[in-house]
Order: sequence, then C-alpha cells, then structure tokens
Amino acid sequence: MEETTASIGTLTLGDSLHTPPLVVCIPFDLIIEILCRLPVKFLLQFRCVCKSWNSLISNDPKFTKKHLHMMSTTKHRHLVTTTWIMAKELTVTSYPFDSLQLDSIFTSNPTQLDYSPIITSWQDGLIASCDGLLCFVIDQRLAVLYNPCIRKVKKLPSLDLPREEGTDSWRRIKDFPSMFRFGRHGVVVCGTVNWLTYYNSSDLGVIVSLHLGKESYQEIPVPDSGDFFLSTLDMMRECLCIFSRKRTDSFTDVWLEYGNKESWIKLISLPIFDVPYHTVYTRIVYISEDNNQVLLIFREDRRLKWVVYDCKMILLSV
Repeated sequence: MEETTASIGTLTLGDSLHTPPLVVCIPFDLIIEILCRLPVKFLLQFRCVCKSWNSLISNDPKFTKKHLHMMSTTKHRHLVTTTWIMAKELTVTSYPFDSLQLDSIFTSNPTQLDYSPIITSWQDGLIASCDGLLCFVIDQRLAVLYNPCIRKVKKLPSLDLPREEGTDSWRRIKDFPSMFRFGRHGVVVCGTVNWLTYYNSSDLGVIVSLHLGKESYQEIPVPDSGDFFLSTLDMMRECLCIFSRKRTDSFTDVWLEYGNKESWIKLISLPIFDVPYHTVYTRIVYISEDNNQVLLIFREDRRLKWVVYDCKMILLSV
C-alpha cells in the first residue's frame, strides 16, 4: 500500500510500511511558484499549513503582486453586480465566466458575496474595483474598501482631503481643472483616475487623467468620431475605452486608447439593440479577446439581464 505525506519544504514518500521513506526537498522558491498559480480560495485554506506559508500569503506584497499577475493571464473572469431590493438591502453578486466564451455566463453559478452596509441611513454604491478589491461610496465624504475573498471591510477616513498612502492622514493636492464633467464616477486604469469632460456643448470633449502617484493631471484627446450623440468612458483590457454613438448612425463604436491620440483604435461597431431601456441602462461590460463576442447588461423590471452579441454570427442571446 502506498502512502504519501508532505511536510514544509520536503516531500516524504514511502511505498510500504517496511520501506524507509524517501525525503524529497522542495525549495521554497518552487513552493512560491506553485502557490502563486492557485485560486484565492485555496490560498486562504493553505494559510494554516505553517507560519511561513501564512506570512507569505497574508503579508508578502511581492507574492501578492505575482499572484495577481498570474491570475490576470487566465481566461477566468468574474463580473460583480450590486442590486438594491429595498432600502439598505444590498445584494452583491459575483458571476464567473470564460473570457473566450462569454455566453458561459448564462450557465455559471453566481455567488452572493457577504457584504453588509455599515451605515443604515445611506445607500452604498459600487464605484470602482481594482485587483480584486471593491470600493463602495456611502456618501460624498465616506468610502469603504471590501475584499470579497476574505470578507473584510475597511472603512476609509473621512474624505475631507486626499489620503496619503500608508498613513491615516489626508492632504490636498492640485485641484481638478475647471471644466464641466460628464456624469459618472472616474474610471480607474493603471494608477490613474480618468474623467470624460468638455469645455462647451459643441466640443468633442477631452479626457482629464489624474496620475495618483505623480499627483498630476494631463489631457487625453478623444477619438474624432464625428457628430456623436452619446459617449461613455470606461475601462476595457486595462485600457481606457470609449463607447460613442453618432446622431445619424445606428451603430455604437468601441474605441481603445493606448497612451496617445494616435493610439486610439476602433475595436468594433455594434448595432443598436432592440432591448428595453437601451439608451439609459444598457452597458457594454466585456469584449472577448478575439473580438467576436460582446457582453452587455441591461435592466428590465428592476432585474439585471445579460446580452451576448456574436459579431460573426450576428446573433443576440438574452
């Protein structure tokens, strides 16, 4: 009868009760390479194996960055939604799907995340996500960070002034340039927060980007898509993304930006879908890596519904 046991940094093998065990040493660097390829739910369980594993998984920033990088290269994605059923009854749900087969979201098993609002007199709003962390704003001066993997909520200090990283103090940085802003929260991309703004009603608009590390602003020109009717700034594939619709066109253009004006690329053009409340609630949330499928979301009777558009087959799945 074979039996296999494992110890920290070594592997002990024995083929019978009468054969001396063979001890195989596993370098800790190799253990790190193995652990950084595992899903978070397994890492959380492995923290109790020993102190060194717990310290590595819980407190090592280099391991955290390495694990985030490894997970970003997989085809598995999660779409997080928030739904208010009644006042202060907030449901936060995670939908897994395959980045190459977006219609897999129809057969996925959603997980309701354990998030409880911390102030019952306000309605929390999900405004951003980064590296698996969710940021909820409660009012104009209070925000919380939520880690769904470990189910922990961290209340940030009052937002009277910008907070200095690594401290509990706040300080004021350069004010936002004086121009009108399109309505929605800033879009977080690679250490920057970005807003789609305009100087006047006839202007094409410009993106104002705040670099959080340098504490400086820069203007990014938008693509010249002609007489646009609706434009929305978002994030796609770790890049800025603009969805623009012309007044005289029945298509929505999807543009990606890679750092300068010449880098704007029109990814795809989507027809205006005949679904309820399209112009108000429909949102493009993901595009497959081969650009053949587009995942959209819209509301119908206060319920979220998915739409997957196949660009090759010209099919719409709801």
